[in-house]
Amino acid sequence: MSARTCRSCIGYRKTVSYPLPGPPPNPADAIEGALERLDGLENVPLDEHVARFDAVHATLTDALSSIDKV
Repeated sequence: MSARTCRSCIGYRKTVSYPLPGPPPNPADAIEGALERLDGLENVPLDEHVARFDAVHATLTDALSSIDKV
């Protein structure tokens, strides 16, 4: 069984320990989604920037590390 990050958990990383049905997620989709979360950052209060950057960083790390497993 492999663990994958739940894509429906916006802003939070929730790892499931069972295989998800269907083909493995496309890393490019996760990367694009992560970068979209940076859109409008100038309109977000400054104290929320760190949480937003952390979530994007975690998503990018997971997506880029999965490329080697494809």
